[in-house]
Amino acid sequence: MEKDAKMGMNDVISDLLKFGVIISTVIITLGVVLTLVHPPSSFPSSFQQLVSSNYGAPRGGLGGLASGLEAGDAGSVLMLGLIVLLATPVARVAASVVLFAAERDRTYVAITLFVLVVLLFSTFFVGPLEALGH
Repeated sequence: MEKDAKMGMNDVISDLLKFGVIISTVIITLGVVLTLVHPPSSFPSSFQQLVSSNYGAPRGGLGGLASGLEAGDAGSVLMLGLIVLLATPVARVAASVVLFAAERDRTYVAITLFVLVVLLFSTFFVGPLEALGH
């Protein structure tokens, strides 16, 4: 791989990570501000209530998230910010696959593709099974 091409890859990946963190920080900050301005009526009054009520647990899947965002629900905005934050490193791995493919580096494409498959499998199959208690 040429030095200029490697620097270009590093710049793309660096920008992807930087913008992912900045965007998620802005969204999370908005969610915190919404929570402070319009506290939910069911907001726990103590830390013990917060833990025992499982407040903030995901609810309703993507449909519930979308309707919560439409309604301006602070919890949904916070959840979106966290999803963007968690998706940022996965997007980095996906971008690496594309960049290595553009460089025609088959070894790194295969390795990075394997890492991407493991990340996606863990996120969409293992995680939900763990959440269900299986």
